[in-house]
Amino acid sequence: MKKCRHCRTDNEDGATICSECGLDLSPSTAAILISRLPSAFRGLNTKWLWRGSLIVGLPILLLALYFLSFGPLLRFYGAKPPNVWSRVPLAIRKVYEPQDHFPIPGSVARPLRRYNQWWMGVDADKKELAKLISQIDHSITNGMTQTQVLGLLGQPTMWSTNGIMIDADFEYVRPGRIPYGSITSGFTITFSNGTVLQKSPVISSFQ
Repeated sequence: MKKCRHCRTDNEDGATICSECGLDLSPSTAAILISRLPSAFRGLNTKWLWRGSLIVGLPILLLALYFLSFGPLLRFYGAKPPNVWSRVPLAIRKVYEPQDHFPIPGSVARPLRRYNQWWMGVDADKKELAKLISQIDHSITNGMTQTQVLGLLGQPTMWSTNGIMIDADFEYVRPGRIPYGSITSGFTITFSNGTVLQKSPVISSFQ
């Protein structure tokens, strides 16, 4: 039986018009095209199809390997921001440094950057630094003497004076261990009459 595609009435196999609604029961153009697809695919030259996919796919694969292999190399040489390139041998640097100048779309550049940060252990460094800053924040309280602070934190990176007040900058971001982004990297502690008056975080931003 031949079912009408419009009213779903069953018609005889040889019928050309639906007995119920009068629809032409000849195969639709879409059905004819679909029925011809298998023979059309069989007629294709698969050798040229394979060569074409190889010509297009191989450069894409090599480019992907080029970008994705950089992260493991950074880990191998212990490279850390901000001095990533200084830890990489010159020969390897010449191969991979062009990545900094490629016009990579932002939707690809961001995950690629995160991928390289993961290999370099940037997130682990940020957690370690955040833990250190938190410990310092809890250990330094207003009223502590300058001697007590220096005994805990050591000498500051810089002293500055403003009348009777003295500012001491303590920063804990060391070369080779700077994560990306904006982070609390230390404290400025203000002393008045030899005791802690206040402390404020030092915010550093690195790209």
